Amino acid sequence: MTTSEDSARLSILIAEDDRVMSDVIRFNLERAGHQTTVARSGTEAWQMLQTQPFDLLITDYQMPGMTGEDVCRAIRRDVLKRHMPVIMLSAKGMELNVARLKEELAIDHVLFKPFSPRNLVQVVARTVATGDIVA
Repeated sequence: MTTSEDSARLSILIAEDDRVMSDVIRFNLERAGHQTTVARSGTEAWQMLQTQPFDLLITDYQMPGMTGEDVCRAIRRDVLKRHMPVIMLSAKGMELNVARLKEELAIDHVLFKPFSPRNLVQVVARTVATGDIVA
């Protein structure tokens, strides 16, 4: 289980095609002590996941190439990555079936845009505290 000291060293992949949004997410997570990498598309995120170890994925639902849902499906099929915690972001609050995503893809949390960056940092901390992330 990760300790609070270890949680400051999380390696987080942010899959977000909106540069302003990814900059805001990155800034706040790094300020909270996390290490971040940004992918600008689902396809780029999946390629990075194949070559680099990450503790957590934060992904937008709608992206070019592979969607956030596509990336999550690929992760859940991968023996080495299937237990990776995922936080999904979406502007489609009224259209997204959150229950289905959580059940089918084991999405840990779904946050709807606009959201508070502080809330995202708290969700990451809760994910660590519940033991969903094991360093």
